[in-house]
Amino acid sequence: MKDLSKRTAVIVLNWNKPEMTIECLESLQTMEGEYDIFIVDNGSDQDKRDKLISEMKKRNAVVLDEKTINDFKLDDKDDQLLLLILLDKNYGYAKGNNYGLRLAHRLGYKYSLISNNDVKIIDKNVLVELIKGIESDPKYAWAGPRVIGPDGKAQKPRRRLNLSEYALEMGILYPFLRKRGINKNKAYENKNDFRYGWPVGCFILIKNREGNEVDFFDENTFLYAEELILAEKFLTKNYLFMYVNDISILHDHAQTTKYLFKNSSYKAEIARLNSDIYYFRSYRNYSAFACQFARFSRIFYLLFYRSVVILLKNRFKIGENNA
Repeated sequence: MKDLSKRTAVIVLNWNKPEMTIECLESLQTMEGEYDIFIVDNGSDQDKRDKLISEMKKRNAVVLDEKTINDFKLDDKDDQLLLLILLDKNYGYAKGNNYGLRLAHRLGYKYSLISNNDVKIIDKNVLVELIKGIESDPKYAWAGPRVIGPDGKAQKPRRRLNLSEYALEMGILYPFLRKRGINKNKAYENKNDFRYGWPVGCFILIKNREGNEVDFFDENTFLYAEELILAEKFLTKNYLFMYVNDISILHDHAQTTKYLFKNSSYKAEIARLNSDIYYFRSYRNYSAFACQFARFSRIFYLLFYRSVVILLKNRFKIGENNA
């Protein structure tokens, strides 16, 4: 009988990226520790889904769908279980991952590791060290490693913003308050105390009992703000975040979202804005008027300031090419 009291369910969400997901799977399987892997296909197009099913069956995966997932029971014969869960449609990040999280909790896994499919393992002991970190204090309900982007820079945990900072520093007063926002971020990072912040959500370890207490991810968002919301839900139970800075993973940021929004950064930013406003309204209890002002301010930034910056960058590159 597998001892799930120390075991982790690694959950990877896929949407129309079978090759990337298989690469991620092979990378995840280099990790040390006791874990099983759940690949959740979030309603991919049939040809992409068929490719993923074919590759997973080559690896002796158990295939489930929405009708069979609740009846699934563990088979103790395999040292490492590989599951493919086929969802009927694209439910978005929160609900898609929740299928895996709720299955892991029902089966009795102590931890779940949420991994994007654009992640590569650098430190093979990453899971072992995350578990050590999260178990260092009973107040820790979730943990994350140092995340390295494709540019080689660290993507560190974020500070908890007030709505005024969000609306002004990242909105209509951006040119005037930009440096102040940067300095606040640096000061926050230098303190190296991220317990009340929120992590980069591409690779996070969650204690399933504590996650179930707050009902895991809020399914009212389709994409973005999941980590902000989960942080607030955990804080209502006095649970904190553990940042394990001495281990790293590589994150090739936003590959699936680029495909989803057809490389339209504006559409992606509007989707992010909608989720952010939902977070501020529903979890930080800001008024509808304040949230609408923040929405206007951010759209002003996206349409004007951001467009000007992109235009100048493009002209600068053209100038370089012609030189």
